[in-house]
Amino acid sequence: MEWSPNRWLQLWIVLSLSVLVLTTLAAALAGGIVVFFVALTLWTFAGSGADLFTEGIRTVLVVSASGIILSVLLWGERNAPDHAIAITGAQRVSEGEYPELLSTVRNIAHQVAVPVPAVYVAPTETPISLTTGFTARTSRLVVSEGLLDALEVSELRAVVAHEVAHVKNHDAAVMTSATQPVAAAERVTELLSGPTSGIEHGVVSRADYTDAVLSVGLTLVFPLWILSRLLSSSFARTREFAADRGAVAITGEPAPLASALKTIDSSLNERATTDFRRTSIAAFAIVEPDAGDPAGNPGPVTRFKRRLFSTHPPTRARIERLEADSENRFH
Repeated sequence: MEWSPNRWLQLWIVLSLSVLVLTTLAAALAGGIVVFFVALTLWTFAGSGADLFTEGIRTVLVVSASGIILSVLLWGERNAPDHAIAITGAQRVSEGEYPELLSTVRNIAHQVAVPVPAVYVAPTETPISLTTGFTARTSRLVVSEGLLDALEVSELRAVVAHEVAHVKNHDAAVMTSATQPVAAAERVTELLSGPTSGIEHGVVSRADYTDAVLSVGLTLVFPLWILSRLLSSSFARTREFAADRGAVAITGEPAPLASALKTIDSSLNERATTDFRRTSIAAFAIVEPDAGDPAGNPGPVTRFKRRLFSTHPPTRARIERLEADSENRFH
């Protein structure tokens, strides 16, 4: 099964990654400067002469500090897919436990000629599905018990097709990369906001000192930070439309995916749970859990910010596209 490449998505991939590289380098350099001046201040207070550092030595130290920050950040990302799985509490399932689910995943993967993702089921009533992994061969698909209970067979197949389309488009890896270094700042924010979601499953936050330093560096290159967030969010929204399109190409019918999106969106709105609404995996879910609004009535500024930085298109817009596609096929 083949479908034509989405040139718009490819353009956003290139643009997002370009800005990502620039933002990461700028934030790491700014963080290196901060580390250097903090170290220099401590050195001075310790009674040592600051004049020992020539301009050349200072440059080398700043570049070295920046390089260390960048290296530690990239090294830490190797565990990002594992952490995404862990904070959901998902466990890899066997053929004997979920034979129909595994058969569906295997058949669709073979249909589009991609490696079969490892399948995990999360013990939560929140209806979620997502894919993670840096390559197609290491991709993992997570669905929740709530999703399996909520969807009909045809709807579940459509959701699996959507997730496999992400693997086919290679955008799970790109999305994981494109959220850096912004994700570092988000991890720090999430940690400071209270107990993280992974605590329930014994998984501590990934936020560390490198994230903190990088967050400080991002504040010093604030315009690049905002631009990076805007492009990452825009790319994330585009990838969802592309995966919807891929799912339709795989299944041959838009209606089951539209129905599944309605069911998932309705379930998320009805449930009081906030288990995955503040986490980075929300960006990878098929429908983005709403972070909610304490007053229940967000103002125009809040709505505007959500439109700019949301990682998913409005579910209604996705459903309307699918329904229009269904009508066109019918006529």
